[in-house]
Amino acid sequence: MSRPRGPGTGNRAFWWMVAVSVLARGVLAYGICCLAVAIYDAVLARGLIVLWSNDPSLLPGVLLLAVTAAGAGCGAWSLGRSAWHTIGFARKIRGHLTAGPPRLAAAARQAGIGGRLVVFADASPFAVTYGALRPRVLVTTGLAAALSEAELASVLSHEREHLRSHDPLKNVLARAIPARHFYLPALARLRERFTAGRELAADRAAFASHGAAPLAGAIFKVNEGPAWAAASPSAAMSTGALLEARIAQLETGAEPPPPADGHWAALYTVAGGLLLGSAATWSAAIVAHYMPQCMPGLS
Repeated sequence: MSRPRGPGTGNRAFWWMVAVSVLARGVLAYGICCLAVAIYDAVLARGLIVLWSNDPSLLPGVLLLAVTAAGAGCGAWSLGRSAWHTIGFARKIRGHLTAGPPRLAAAARQAGIGGRLVVFADASPFAVTYGALRPRVLVTTGLAAALSEAELASVLSHEREHLRSHDPLKNVLARAIPARHFYLPALARLRERFTAGRELAADRAAFASHGAAPLAGAIFKVNEGPAWAAASPSAAMSTGALLEARIAQLETGAEPPPPADGHWAALYTVAGGLLLGSAATWSAAIVAHYMPQCMPGLS
């Protein structure tokens, strides 16, 4: 096995999501309040018929407001679900915390995460980094029992990389951003690349610290954890779906390319972006016509 190397597509995908979100929000935010007031005043003065009988037509502006409101609702729903699942995650582990075996505490101190380790009494061997604002590493007593010293150190190095990169918080945002901009489906693809990329980056960190054999052994012994842990977006953890990519990285020494099946997502995103831009441009004309004080340069 050669030393894994890779471009770190996880963080790149995350910051691409953030950049697209900021750009889209910037396009939508400019003049959106004036647009809402302009449409309201026009309807109040002439009734609903003004929506399709006036020049310029108000329908593109109504569409833009509807999409903006729907996106805000979807984003808020995603954040609400994240908070709900995070609370459930914390409630689940609260009643099963334990001191853990001395060898686990010693391995955590050696990995530099001694103050961040939480031990969960469970026979299933898994580990997860959780906590959006104050991340912690949760490991089970079954993990310590199933792994050798070197394998345990490799797992803790893997989780330390998630801690260092604040991946639980990024995971929350990576779920909320595609929900907020549902009309740009390529963002969901970027979220998948972020999830896979961060797991592969954590594997590379573990390899650099402890070599290939302990990492390979840990990959095959540690499972993806129960559904209640995977449901929490503030938890950064591996899944069975990523097993093939993780093995491929160990074997080839390079981060495997993402699946090339995102052409339709890209096409729909371009179409959504064009429609959004067209609606925003038309809405600017609406605001300039009905409320020139909001856009004096176009009056």
